[in-house]
Amino acid sequence: MMLEKLKLIESTVLDGLKDFQLATAKRVFELYKQGQKRVLVADEVGLGKTLIAKGVIAQTARYHYDELGDNLFKVVYVCSNQVIANQNLNKLKICEDITVDGVTDTRLSMQHLKIYEQESDNIVLNRYIQLIPLTPATSFYMTSGAGTVYERALIYEVLSRMDMFREWFLDLDNKSHLVEVFCADAKNSWKGAQDKYARRVEECNAKTNGKYLQDMSVEIEKYVRSTKLDDEIRLMLNETASPYRTINKLRKMFAEISVNLLMPDLVIMDEFQRFRTLIQEDATSEAGMLAHKFLKGSNVKVLLLSATPYKLYSTLEEIYETGSDDPYKEFLEVMQFLQPQKYLEFKDLWSNYSIKLRELQLDKTSVIEAKKNAEAAMYQVVCRTERMAAIKNATLIDDTKAKQAIKINENDIIAFLEAEDLVKSISGINTVPVEYVKSCPYLLSFSKQYKFRKSIDNHFRHNPQLISQAKRKILWIDRSRIEKYKEIIIPNARLEMLKEIAFENKSELLLWIPPSMPYYEPQGAFKEAQNFSKILVFSAWEMVPRMIASLISYEAERRSVGKLVALNKDKKNTAYSAPNSRRFPVARLHFNIENDIPQSMSLFCLLYPSQTLADIYNPLSHINEGHELHIIEAELQSVIETKLTSLTNYQTNPNRVDKRWYYLAPLLFDNVDYVEKWLEYGEELISASLDEDEQKSQMGFNVHIAKLKEYYRNPYTAQLGLFPEDLAQVLCRMALASPAVCAYRSYSQNALYASQFAKAMINLFNRNEATAIIELCFVKTNEDAYWKNVLLYCRDGNIQAMLDEYIHMLSESNGLIDDDNRPRITHALIMNAMKTNSVSYKVETYRSFKNSILYGKEKGISLRSHFAVGFYKGEGERSKIVNRKESIRNSFNSPFRPFVLATTSIGQEGLDFHYYCRKIMHWNLPLNPVDLEQREGRIDRFKCLAIRKNIAAKYAGMITFKTDVWTEMFDRAKLDYNSKYSELVPFWCLPDATSIKIERIVPSYPLSKDIGNYERLIKILSLYRLTLGQARQEELLEHIFKNFEDGEELKELFINLSPYYKEVKN
Repeated sequence: MMLEKLKLIESTVLDGLKDFQLATAKRVFELYKQGQKRVLVADEVGLGKTLIAKGVIAQTARYHYDELGDNLFKVVYVCSNQVIANQNLNKLKICEDITVDGVTDTRLSMQHLKIYEQESDNIVLNRYIQLIPLTPATSFYMTSGAGTVYERALIYEVLSRMDMFREWFLDLDNKSHLVEVFCADAKNSWKGAQDKYARRVEECNAKTNGKYLQDMSVEIEKYVRSTKLDDEIRLMLNETASPYRTINKLRKMFAEISVNLLMPDLVIMDEFQRFRTLIQEDATSEAGMLAHKFLKGSNVKVLLLSATPYKLYSTLEEIYETGSDDPYKEFLEVMQFLQPQKYLEFKDLWSNYSIKLRELQLDKTSVIEAKKNAEAAMYQVVCRTERMAAIKNATLIDDTKAKQAIKINENDIIAFLEAEDLVKSISGINTVPVEYVKSCPYLLSFSKQYKFRKSIDNHFRHNPQLISQAKRKILWIDRSRIEKYKEIIIPNARLEMLKEIAFENKSELLLWIPPSMPYYEPQGAFKEAQNFSKILVFSAWEMVPRMIASLISYEAERRSVGKLVALNKDKKNTAYSAPNSRRFPVARLHFNIENDIPQSMSLFCLLYPSQTLADIYNPLSHINEGHELHIIEAELQSVIETKLTSLTNYQTNPNRVDKRWYYLAPLLFDNVDYVEKWLEYGEELISASLDEDEQKSQMGFNVHIAKLKEYYRNPYTAQLGLFPEDLAQVLCRMALASPAVCAYRSYSQNALYASQFAKAMINLFNRNEATAIIELCFVKTNEDAYWKNVLLYCRDGNIQAMLDEYIHMLSESNGLIDDDNRPRITHALIMNAMKTNSVSYKVETYRSFKNSILYGKEKGISLRSHFAVGFYKGEGERSKIVNRKESIRNSFNSPFRPFVLATTSIGQEGLDFHYYCRKIMHWNLPLNPVDLEQREGRIDRFKCLAIRKNIAAKYAGMITFKTDVWTEMFDRAKLDYNSKYSELVPFWCLPDATSIKIERIVPSYPLSKDIGNYERLIKILSLYRLTLGQARQEELLEHIFKNFEDGEELKELFINLSPYYKEVKN
């Protein structure tokens, strides 16, 4: 039974891989079967290494069960941080019912409990495959800290049950002190954590018939005696030893015990260049000892995943600065780890190749021979596929905006002069770094954590009488202008350029990215925005993401809310910092009650997923007919008018027009059983997406749904009047664009999910900036206008096409195309992405700085971020920070706001940002070409926005669609291209992509070294692969550039490690 299941899983997973991924997954598995325990998959950025790993898991799991007789297959997934772990765990799940441990409960020191729990857990054993995520920062590198409260609670509960420690825990004085020590600074959460782990320890021990604590007691006693840790604990009790140091040693003890127990079958190390020290041969450090025990098991298979497994390229400047030729050294370390027994043999082959490469102009034939020998040796342990193997010109990059210098104005110069003038009298600062001024406007407002700024603070604390010298117009944000939504000076040419790109064609009026393939011509705010894209910004400085998030979001708000404020000067709470709940314009789509009477029944027009309205509009049939919007609307309206005739018998009050028909007609159209089932969902309809106000008072919805039940179940006693004149037109718009009706179609007719999505959309339209956008886009004619205009906005923005494209991307990226769980999983992902709340950044003004210096009080201005957000290194791996980063990534990969994501190097490796972004801005140009590739690899990925735009432009109108426009367009493209190319085409690159490309934006200052640096970077980018693993690469490239003008003739010297192009294509 299990074997048949594993064979089916293996077949399904492998069928879901593209041809080049399949070839690599099979090659890795064959190497394992041949006895090679460690393999590196180093595919170019964005080619789906995680999916290859999934294929390896499926094959190896089946093999271990079938050939080796294992009863549990353990896969340990090691990645650099919890955000990447969250992103990739779903991709690695080879089937829905494998056991996946949570990422917040996987510290190595805690694994012992899980191991014993799972060894006696029939559910885990029956599932056979267990996926365990670990992060080196929290698992191998035990810092001097005390770990998490959960770690300490588990340690406390285990030690308190050990014979050798029991007397200490029974002594009331000692016990009180121990609780205080283990509690540390987690006063509020200690009791809950202690109770949780006390229960789990007892339950685990009972399930294992006492074996858990008995085994742990033996291991702990052995460790304690050998390290004299009991003496240190005794000193800690006497308060003569550091409690944190002792707890840290206890964490290390439990981590080492866990490593000995874990015994994984397969270890996947993702983006392992982030923690490559774990593979180095020096095992003297504690981290090294842990890693060696973990990786050196005789049967453990190791799969390394990294596009940059070692530093691929170093400039001479970098070598001189560090005193080390890192790429060469790191390359050899990786190769030694992969094949320790054959390392010396490989080193000789590689040395010979290196010598020949430097004699290239003399004898090309011998270089090719040496290259083949080195390549054959590497291929025993390394696989790498690149786009350039697929087509000659594989790039989707348009660098037109990288070659143009930005325009500076007098304010750029004034900003630098003001900063220089301020610091010239301050000791410890010789000058303001020019890169700071070029990178960040209002420098003093955003640079609080920087060294030069701290020197300024110290200077004025010691010389408060000179505080007025710090009052500089261009260095501080002007709070008074922000409060009134006034335009602020932008004393920075880079930010000015970003502002122009971010707000082209009035994008401040957009609430989502227009779909790549609209089902009819976009209208209103979306009419001129067809090529609009999100923007990913990379900066070298952490202050820049905060600055961009604050100022670009403010500008978006000024252009929407600020514009509405200017038209409504008599309104209250129009200031920028007015209280959130009352700030103008207030939300219009709440379930309001007045004197126990529901006031917002029309919200059901957005919330109810009418079967009838969903059925009368079939987007695909109208696309196939080539119908324009006015034809579609005329046809739908005609059908609806006919259907309305069946409801005229409910009009028992002919003396008035009755607006209740807007929300009752869709229910009365539908099947009674369907409507009753929907009504009985009750609070569940909105519980997945409650906003803050409704969490406080859910009663509003309950009153409204009760009234809806009353009207629906007793339509005659409701005394319904005449149809409103525009009823058919409004119902037509609901069929086209009601969030609930569209979601019902997209979610395979799941009414509950459809309403929950619709409620999330209502929350979106309740945000201040969204309310302002609707008001600005449409003329208000009556009290009902807002919800009707929301419908109109959804129609203008092709909400159905937008949602279908989004679900397609989520399904593809998570392997759900043919999965029965697709609606459930995609719905959960969408709801999570739509929950991101705006975050405010505290920004200093001159006044707050002055108050801080003179009075010790500090209260800057809070700038909201929503249109743009910052993604940068937080303080460690605390769950709130991890969740926030995860939330930002999910939201940026949704069609909804934020539209600009500003990040540092933390966003450079391992994360996907490609769903709706085809513009990348290098705020500060990297020195190394590999960094440029890594950055652009975040958006140059599978079915990225630029690919989808080109596919839609080529195939819309050419295909008669049946069920799924995106699957069918890519299937057709695959047929058209794959007689010539691998499946890199059309999913990653296109030979004829001309209309829409990924835009590389480099805001270089005129006459600056940035322009020359960029040209050199691109030149190196084309040929640096020839120098991979070589010493002094820049010198080698100079030699090549000098002797070979045409780089194309050197392509045959590139090392080919692609299983597809070595074995399948040949």
